[in-house]
Amino acid sequence: MQHLLRFFRLARDHAGLAGRVLIIGLLAIFLPAGTLYAAGQQSAPPKPGILVQVTPSTRNVDQGQATSYSASVSSTGGFTGTVTLAVAGIPAGAAASFSPSSVKLTAGGTAQLSMNVSTASSTAAGDYALTVTGQSGAIQSASVQTQLRVKAPLRVFGLSGDVAGLLAPGTSRPLDLGFNNPDKSIDVGNLTVSIAGVVRTAKAIAASLPCTAQDYAVVQFSGRYPLAVPAGSSSLSQLGVPSAQWPRIAMLDAPRLQDGCKGAVLQLAYSGSGQGN
Repeated sequence: MQHLLRFFRLARDHAGLAGRVLIIGLLAIFLPAGTLYAAGQQSAPPKPGILVQVTPSTRNVDQGQATSYSASVSSTGGFTGTVTLAVAGIPAGAAASFSPSSVKLTAGGTAQLSMNVSTASSTAAGDYALTVTGQSGAIQSASVQTQLRVKAPLRVFGLSGDVAGLLAPGTSRPLDLGFNNPDKSIDVGNLTVSIAGVVRTAKAIAASLPCTAQDYAVVQFSGRYPLAVPAGSSSLSQLGVPSAQWPRIAMLDAPRLQDGCKGAVLQLAYSGSGQGN
């Protein structure tokens, strides 16, 4: 330290040097008069920009229907101006629009928009990645992605069926399901049959002979899905489905008395799902 003070005193007393001394730590630096020493480098101010966000990350829509997303547009770096949004990746037959069509931002401001997407019945079912960007002159936002899932709509159709022949304990009968499809061809899945009730004969009721759904069992359809069902009336047999894959109704061979099931009528319930193909 004494050496440094002696060095500083010599520099101060030096008559031929017009300048000043800047001491940084233990280092003495001689600067000419009028020179400015910068201790650090300042970062450049952020460039004006646009930030776009879209929610939710995915939407489901049936063919021929419409859906919407929420979009927000924000100013960054002091940006001001009018911003319009654009979307890429819209599937064939679909269209997208924004409401409002453009927004005017002030520095640090945020505006809200709605992105509306409509589809046609011809729009192919599938998942589509939509890319949204904001534009104002030469300034463009980073791309934001969201997903559109187009689904074939559910179709309404009728199901019926009857057990051919009588049931006895330990036996089963196939069920040739019938379809009544008022629309164009559909893909059917999730076929199920259940026993909704058992109607005993008057004789069995008078004799208090029981018979319930617990006396029976259902083996469900085992064919391949989806099952293509044309418009109009059809059945599993008409569609070429082997009888081994049809649903079956079985009467259990129980140790209890089952005389109440003689001549009983089964009430069956049917369900399934259908989508346009």
